Order: sequence, then C-alpha cells, then structure tokens
Amino acid sequence: MRAAVLYEPHGQLHIQEVETPARLLPHEVRVRTAAVGLCHSDLHVIHGLVARPMPVVLGHEASGVVTEVGAEVEDVEVGDHVVACFVVFCGACRMCTSGRPAMCQHREATMRGAGEEPRLSRAGVEVHQWTNIAGFAEEMVLHRNAVTVIDERMPLDLAAMLGCAVATGVGSARKVAGVAPGDAVVVIGAGGVGLNVCQGAALAGAQTIIAVDRSAHRLELAQRRFGATHAIQASEGVDVAARVKALTDGGADHVFEAVGAPGLVGVALDATVRGGSVWAVGVFGDEARIDFSAAHLHSGKGVHGVRAGSLEPQKDIPQLVDEYLRGVLELEALVGERIPLDQIGAGIDALAAGAGARTLVVF
Repeated sequence: MRAAVLYEPHGQLHIQEVETPARLLPHEVRVRTAAVGLCHSDLHVIHGLVARPMPVVLGHEASGVVTEVGAEVEDVEVGDHVVACFVVFCGACRMCTSGRPAMCQHREATMRGAGEEPRLSRAGVEVHQWTNIAGFAEEMVLHRNAVTVIDERMPLDLAAMLGCAVATGVGSARKVAGVAPGDAVVVIGAGGVGLNVCQGAALAGAQTIIAVDRSAHRLELAQRRFGATHAIQASEGVDVAARVKALTDGGADHVFEAVGAPGLVGVALDATVRGGSVWAVGVFGDEARIDFSAAHLHSGKGVHGVRAGSLEPQKDIPQLVDEYLRGVLELEALVGERIPLDQIGAGIDALAAGAGARTLVVF
C-alpha cells in the first residue's frame, strides 16, 4: 500500500509503496484508511522540534473501516467504522485503571517487540509508526486499543478529526479545565485544536470566549461557527493581555495556549485573572523551556499541562459522535480543504503557513 514517508527532519514526504504484515498478532486490527487530518504535531516532527526514529509515517488522527481482526479481538469486527487515535493505552497500568488512559505508563505493551516483524516496512527496513498510528497511509495495522468503533451514520472524513483536534480541544475546556457557566475564557491560537477549545467552552456555558490569532479568517470562523464572543488579531504592537483585561474585568478565568510557542505562556499569564489558570494545550517541542515571573504564582495563578484533553477514547469519542449527529457539535466548518494523498506535501506547506483550519487527506 502507499504511504507518505519522512526520512529526515526538514525533509519532504515521499509517497512510496510500504509493506504491512500478512498476519496480525492476536490483539491487532487492520484498517483501510478513510481520512487523516494534518496537525501541527506532525509538523513538529517534520521541522525537527520533536525527535523521533526515522524513516517514519506520520498522521495521528485518522478514520477507516476494519478489514481484519486478530484472533483475540472480540469487540471489533470486520466492517466496523473506527476512529484511530494516538491515545493508545495498555489498559492495565495505574493510569489506565484509574480512568486516565491518555497518561498510560506502558504504551510499549501495545507495540510490536524488537524480535517481531514491524507493522510497517520498506525493502526489509522498518518504517516507524508515529504515535503508533501512522495515518498517512492507505492501510493501518494497529493495536485494538488504538481504535474506537463509531456509529456508521457518522461521516468518516469528519470522524478522523475526533481522534485529535476535536477530542483535545473540546476535552481541554470541558474535562480538563472544567470551564463553568459564566466563566471568561481566552484561547490563544484558533487552529484545529483552538477552535475546538472555543467550542468546548461554549458547550460548557462560558459567558465570554475570546479567540486570539494572527489570521483574520480563523478569527472570523471562531466567532461565526465555534462560539467565540470576541476576537483579538495578534499583530505587532497589539497588547493582547491589556485587551483581554478590558473585555473581562481584570482577566480571564481560563487561558488556553493552543499554539505551542513557549513565549505565549507569559502572555497567557498576563491575561489571566488572579487565581485563574493557564492551560498549555499546544506541543512546544523537546527542547523548549518556559520562563515566567514568579509573581504570577503569588497571585494564585496556575500553569497546567494538558495531554489529549484527558481523552478516554472508548467513552468520549462515541459521545462526540452522538453530539455531532444531534447537531450539537460543529465539525464541517473545521475542514479547510480535502486533498488526496498525492497532494500531502502541499497540504503540509499550507499548514506551516497557517492557512485554513484543518486539512483532511481523504483516501
């Protein structure tokens, strides 16, 4: 099958034939990929900000149809529609058994071992799976815990985004931060994840939701379709924190950094009310360091890391599907463009330039 392979940081994605194993292990499933989203986390690997073994197939939010199941897989069947999500969990560690699979301590238990045939290879050489998914490919071989079966009425292209952008954004607001009715919220970065933080805050009943971004298009989208009540275009010379304080009587209760730029954490803290919280949703890169004044801590402010919106895939993804089918959750407006695999390089370039919201590769 064809896949987009990355051989080195700052390199191009190469569309090539890649092999998957003829036989599945007992707890694996084979999925024909329907769609996969392009995410900044993938871009971080391409740009060398996140170091991973190469060659590698990226892509960590995907959807598809199951074509084969391993001998011990009992709750997934051939023909099932599934979302493949980077929260691949062992199900047995302390984090998993306490309902926090996004923090799984033994993800290696869901991978193939060193002496086993790799899930992806080319000419006998292993091709690594980014986040144990590798969705930039026509087929995925995955651990059973990497997939969630969904209602077949759910459009498969839109379903792909539930695996990262939607689950992370909505979950960060509703589950992690616990945004409450009447709260004032700021979202720095109105990309695929940030728009869904806005949406999650709106669903939670926030009174004021301020989207911050450089893109006028994204800000318009945040206000028109994703629940933002105000927008601040972050151009040079704009004092974002001062604007926020003027709109919120002294600062926001929750500020979400959804870009992954270390310097924006200080901006977020300046925009936070005394006793409020900053939620670091963006991926900053392996070598990033964050520096801010300790005076913020003495003002009772907190800075909290967020992973995947504390996603519980088997519980949360079906809920998101249900909300979409009932007309509660906005998804279609997230899609900036649908492209074939052959155009993924152009899609990555557009992502790096900050264009659109979410680009989907549709197979």
